[in-house]
Amino acid sequence: METYAHAFFTAVLARHGLKREKAATLAGVAGAVLPDLPAFAATGYFVGPKALRDGWCATDSEEVLDAIYFTGPFGGTGSALHSAVPPALLLILSGSPRFRGRDSRGALRWFSIGWLGHAVADFLTHVDDVRPPFWPFSGWTWSSPISYYNPRYYGREFWLVEHGLMLLATLWLLGGSRPRTAPGCSNRPSSVL
Repeated sequence: METYAHAFFTAVLARHGLKREKAATLAGVAGAVLPDLPAFAATGYFVGPKALRDGWCATDSEEVLDAIYFTGPFGGTGSALHSAVPPALLLILSGSPRFRGRDSRGALRWFSIGWLGHAVADFLTHVDDVRPPFWPFSGWTWSSPISYYNPRYYGREFWLVEHGLMLLATLWLLGGSRPRTAPGCSNRPSSVL
């Protein structure tokens, strides 16, 4: 999934679904984007100088993509953050009696949910840029039959479904946020005459 889609769906679930707390929503969004932050930093590190020197086309290569996501200085961090193990442990910890009272707004729990949701969604939508979902316990990887971007693996169809669901959720939220009127009042404008 696109990073903004991870953030969007987590925010909708946290704010309008299960928790309805602003702190939980913000924490969930932070957790949902956390795994992709090393890739953003690596893009600036690798692509920025090269694009300025040689033009944007020079950055479109497998070598640059491998450096951004896997072999460069940010690759290991990105792989660790895409593992489901750390957020699952954090989620378990946030539900323990010792921490539950300290997290009354659910921020730690929703941070963990956003992070874990990102790891699970990427596990299901990555074909050739897979990461080990159970790191550090296992280096095992799985290649999904569906890609969130590659048209050879239903990338176009996934994009349509992903963005269609975002549009439907936005319309639902906008439709549910109309101001309410007092009993006996009408939303119709009154005539001057």
